[in-house]
Amino acid sequence: MLKQRFETLAGWVDHFSRMEIPLLEYTLHALRDLHGRMEEISVRDIAAVIRHDPLLSLKVLRYLQAHRHTTQITDVTTLERSVMMLGIKGFLGAISSGNTVEQQLERLPPALYGCHAACYRAYSASKYAEAICSQRYDIDPAEVMAAALLHDTAEILIWYEAPQMAAQVMLLQQKTPGLRSRDAQRQIFGVTILELQIALAHEWHFPKLITHLMDESFRDEARVRTVMVANALARHLANGWHDAALPDDFAAVAQLINGDTDRQAAYELVRDTAIKLAREWQWFQVAPAASLLPDLE
Repeated sequence: MLKQRFETLAGWVDHFSRMEIPLLEYTLHALRDLHGRMEEISVRDIAAVIRHDPLLSLKVLRYLQAHRHTTQITDVTTLERSVMMLGIKGFLGAISSGNTVEQQLERLPPALYGCHAACYRAYSASKYAEAICSQRYDIDPAEVMAAALLHDTAEILIWYEAPQMAAQVMLLQQKTPGLRSRDAQRQIFGVTILELQIALAHEWHFPKLITHLMDESFRDEARVRTVMVANALARHLANGWHDAALPDDFAAVAQLINGDTDRQAAYELVRDTAIKLAREWQWFQVAPAASLLPDLE
């Protein structure tokens, strides 16, 4: 585990580029179950597992890019297409093993929770993005979902590799009300999470579209804003439904889905999605946002 930060962005990128991407333990069990039923399962079954774990999604994407054939001229931009490229047998043979987050962090419960929480936020963001896209009739919601799921994988990797520094960021924000996340990150890491995320996406040759959708400098585009708003919702809802930033989030959702500031429809869309997400809390061992709904207290 890292105890000191790298002095340059390139140092962080080099470190994470050399490490093996872990999986969530629940994911590993799910993959082993699929392996035992290989003749019965479909691409959709595997894609559903990948979609739950941002680390597995990252691992699949990196594997595909590392083994990209010279004759492949188009990028694979969705999880389902990634599995189709590998084939069910090829995917399970190449990806269904490895280290787990729990093995590394089992003796550090706060760090394990931080990593689980970051994974759950990423999955939640992908579901909020899917809900928004369904209302906007997006040309390919799966692409936006993939970008939302992968948007914060750099933060997850930091919780895994440098949990003490990740905890310092949280503590700094608690001690300094109003301190922006990116400013706290720069103080502790020397870079922001988003800077690291985009740098890793370029280093690992992410599909250009996915990198573009994660890049907040293109926030004028509706699909990029969808990724941004979905991730903001996941982060703010983790604090409860009274988080001060949520009214702005609901207004942003309303603007995306119907071009106005009617927040009620936006709130109901987010609420209903959060309730569906609550059914899958065991994958991440994190209390779902729906459990904090005011009318459920």
